[in-house]
Amino acid sequence: MSKKKKAAPVEKIRLSGRNIYTDKKGRVIFYDMLTKKGYLVGKKNENSALFFKNRFVVILFAAILLGGTLLSLTQAVIAWAVMMALAEFAFRMSFLKKLEPVTDVDFEKRVSALQYIIENKEKGRVIALIVLYLLLAVLVVANAYVEKYSTGLCIFSGCISLVGLYFAVLHIIALTKMK
Repeated sequence: MSKKKKAAPVEKIRLSGRNIYTDKKGRVIFYDMLTKKGYLVGKKNENSALFFKNRFVVILFAAILLGGTLLSLTQAVIAWAVMMALAEFAFRMSFLKKLEPVTDVDFEKRVSALQYIIENKEKGRVIALIVLYLLLAVLVVANAYVEKYSTGLCIFSGCISLVGLYFAVLHIIALTKMK
């Protein structure tokens, strides 16, 4: 007697957003707009894909932190440019080479951030993220006021605050739609 093998369930991973799609088999695909190719992202590549998907923001925050603490503005800009070049080189020459190219990307099935939050996050975690994003929005502006930032940095702080508000609202909408 032979036992029927059950189809392995598609593993859920922590990727969603603008460049994340699914193929016709329901697998997660990272679409690179520059090369116009899709790449299959497995569970073992999830953390790297998450970093590389957000590499610009991560490096920008690192440069801001370095500029605010250890380096002058010029040194921080140079450090940012070097980190960007290294991250892009690592993304193109190392990370994408490890992934399997895919041709059947279904552009109708994009994994949106809202859909991901609703399906994969717990209510308690969503509430905590709402509070943290709202705190970020308030504290960034308060810091700019207390430190008497220049007009350019105040505008930049306001932009970061708006990003925090956007993510707070996104999580509030997701919380209202959760079962």
